[in-house]
Amino acid sequence: MELRHLQYFVAVAEELHFGRAAARLGIAQPGLSQQIKALERRLCAELFERDRRGVELTEAGRVLLPLARDVLSRSRNLQEVIRTYGTGEVGRLRIGIARSAAGGISDVLVEGFMAEYPQVEVRLSSGYTAAHEVELSEGTIDVAFVRLPLENTEELVGREVADEPLVVALPARHRLAARSAVGVADLAGEPFVWWPRENGPGMWDRILDQVFGPGNRPEIVRWEPEEERMLHAVAHGHGITVLGEGRAGRLSVPGVVIKPFAEPVPTCALGLAWRGDNTHPTLHRFLRHADAVLDASA
Repeated sequence: MELRHLQYFVAVAEELHFGRAAARLGIAQPGLSQQIKALERRLCAELFERDRRGVELTEAGRVLLPLARDVLSRSRNLQEVIRTYGTGEVGRLRIGIARSAAGGISDVLVEGFMAEYPQVEVRLSSGYTAAHEVELSEGTIDVAFVRLPLENTEELVGREVADEPLVVALPARHRLAARSAVGVADLAGEPFVWWPRENGPGMWDRILDQVFGPGNRPEIVRWEPEEERMLHAVAHGHGITVLGEGRAGRLSVPGVVIKPFAEPVPTCALGLAWRGDNTHPTLHRFLRHADAVLDASA
């Protein structure tokens, strides 16, 4: 039995007239009559009583009608569900967010996507860029906000979404704290508080190359795992550090003064990364959403 046979049956049952049912279905009346007879043979039961006065449902037809309507309704629902999953409007999306990228454009893109596609289950996680690269490669997340450049460019695709200015964090009584802006040359010889390179090698090298010159490295006197602890170390006078402007604006540590860089201002790039062979519909729905938001704000 095919769904179209149930559609033909329901149309005749509702119209109680083969001619009107055929017109409603857009098929010829003789063909409709033949299809109904084929259905009756398949079910081994007459579904309609036919005489000169018209068409009436038999007892078997009356039993079948609500069942047929239910099957057709479920079929339409099934088609809609599969369509929405196939287009990424329904499903699951696992997003990683680099610790230094929390807030700002990452929030704008994620919150906007969740509002536009409420039927997508969005799972968020936080971590370092290097960890997110591993998770993307292993398929445990679908997309991540990472600090560029990426190390794994064979499997992963990256797209820059923001280039954020860096700022300098100084102890409140530091000699540079009264400046309106700090030049990169002013930081030469300063003891430096920094984070481990393995957390994000590309970003680590890019920042230090911009601030201290390609290949040059400062005297790192204190290692800390993330920005808030770095700022606490600065507040205690262990040294200075640099971090993204957005992250600095969201962290407030007493005893720390935040200063902008003088031109040329060093920056840190934020990007989206995903596996190039990941064809999951919700991922590409999210990427199209991100493209639309970023293009609108350009």
